[in-house]
Amino acid sequence: MPPSRALDAPRLDTLPTDILFIVLSYLDTARSVACLAAACKGLHLLISAKGWRIFVKSCFNSLTLPAIKNDRDWVAFARALTAQSRDWDRQAFVFHSLSPPETQRPGARGGPATQSIPGNVIVDARLQRRGRFDEELVVWGSGEDVIARIQRRDQTTLVSERWHWSKGSEAGFFAGKDDTTAISIVKSYPFGDGQDSGVVVGRANGDLRLLSTGDASFGRTLMHFRPSSSFFARQHEIRAIDIDHGSSSLVASTRESVSLYSIQNYDSISSNNTIEPPYIDPIASISLKGASQSSFDFIRSTKMLNQETIAVALSGSFDPIRILTATPTGLEVSMSARIPSQYSSLDPSPRTVRALLPIDVRSVASGGGNVLLSSWDDGTIRLQDLRAPSPVDRIYQDNFEISAPTSALISYGLERFVAGSAYAPVLKVFDFRWARGYYHTDSLPCTNDSPYPTPRPPTIVCKPAYPDNRPFCDHTLGHLCRWHALSRNDFYRPNYNIYLPFRTYASSPIYSLAKPSDVSPTIYAGLSSLLAEFTLRSGMHSASIPNANPLYSRHGGKVSILETGDGSIISDITKSQRVPHLRRQSFRNNEHGSVITRRHHRLDEPLQWRYDWQGFEPSVP
Repeated sequence: MPPSRALDAPRLDTLPTDILFIVLSYLDTARSVACLAAACKGLHLLISAKGWRIFVKSCFNSLTLPAIKNDRDWVAFARALTAQSRDWDRQAFVFHSLSPPETQRPGARGGPATQSIPGNVIVDARLQRRGRFDEELVVWGSGEDVIARIQRRDQTTLVSERWHWSKGSEAGFFAGKDDTTAISIVKSYPFGDGQDSGVVVGRANGDLRLLSTGDASFGRTLMHFRPSSSFFARQHEIRAIDIDHGSSSLVASTRESVSLYSIQNYDSISSNNTIEPPYIDPIASISLKGASQSSFDFIRSTKMLNQETIAVALSGSFDPIRILTATPTGLEVSMSARIPSQYSSLDPSPRTVRALLPIDVRSVASGGGNVLLSSWDDGTIRLQDLRAPSPVDRIYQDNFEISAPTSALISYGLERFVAGSAYAPVLKVFDFRWARGYYHTDSLPCTNDSPYPTPRPPTIVCKPAYPDNRPFCDHTLGHLCRWHALSRNDFYRPNYNIYLPFRTYASSPIYSLAKPSDVSPTIYAGLSSLLAEFTLRSGMHSASIPNANPLYSRHGGKVSILETGDGSIISDITKSQRVPHLRRQSFRNNEHGSVITRRHHRLDEPLQWRYDWQGFEPSVP
């Protein structure tokens, strides 16, 4: 080519900015973005300003991302999210339990006139930005008490930690009959940015209040929700609560009724007022016992799909999911969720739905409407779009513990969801099996080997075939090397169960689950008398802060991981014939000597076994 034509040929740094933004949206690893930024000064300035934001929103578009005003923070955000994605896939968790010291248990809840059975921990968590710090608020109810921990972090550095304890006995509550049964943090209006949020607490005696979480006024009643005598429904026992933060609406359910409250009329002056606020009547209330043709035992869960639509889960009903609609005249039963015909014909007995979770699908093309994830008593977890004519869109199942139900659900966008076992201290991690925007394996070197170690699913299935033994990826032709192609296959990305240390927690199921945000590395699980904390390895920080005066003691432990297959439903129980390998964390320094080999291993280093590499050494070109 003549020199004049070579100078006139289009170059990457001379392309229009809009075209470069499109190119950036197709880069699937942080390493590719960083290499492009190092090409020249102009690209470095462009990527520093907009490139990392485009990368994060392209690769993690289903996650609810916080508002980031500083472009430089997107670099740290990309680093954190890619590390978290790697930890989820490699099952890299660090476990701690939080429990009250014995010296701080007056009467040990087993003395005269006290409850001998430990209270169940009900937890909620929120993450909000305060200046350049992330502030994590975790609030949980244990028995009649309400406890909060507030941690302020600068990325992975723990800057400060504060604790609060509202003792139920000082507010006139008693152990057992006045225990906390539901809890939810108010994260938006009426609390503006930079203000202390509030927490709604429901109790077994029907008491429902909005409490302050401020340092000087923690536990003070801001609003007291209870129907007056003019309402037909009585608020005897709070079973579940949920908040629609956009409309500041609160829904609360008892054993048989659902009530809708508003928290918009909160007056900030009352937070400094020592006078008990008056009772607040619900906007609307309905008794499902009288409004429903199909009978049921009691209400288990209630969730707001939007400001007008409420989903209710029932126990012992032929229609265990009811959809309520808020109208100007009150709450009305608009429909019952459909049940697949094959299930109703095989088992005609009443069914139970234990947990509900609305799923945000706006990141999907034509996504929207009301999509609901529900946990059923037969061990299945069902995803259903209420607009679709089909009774269910997808059914998930633990292929190892096929019939074990779950009692709590949380999700991370459309990437994965976590369920808590209703019978044992076990967390079940499921992949939604939607198309993903990011695979951490794409940033590792090419090879013509298969991912290792080979999973051992409970069902006997064949390994995926990939006849192309290509040692390098050819991105021009769109061909991946053998290792990169198979690493994206569902067979090599199985779901898994996390088992807590058996001797200590064998008798307690998971009563509640909470996550501060979609981008937080921590999950909180409420068990009997203690709070469990699961943190992704990349999100670990210093264990304690001097002079923090923690109210709960924190203890580490080793969990066990068992891979449970791709999560597809098994209609025939005889197909689940094998017992997968149960791997227990080991933090001893006995890994394989090769760094490349350890990085290519599917699992976190504490889960790697020596015989994973017996007679095998990966060939990296």
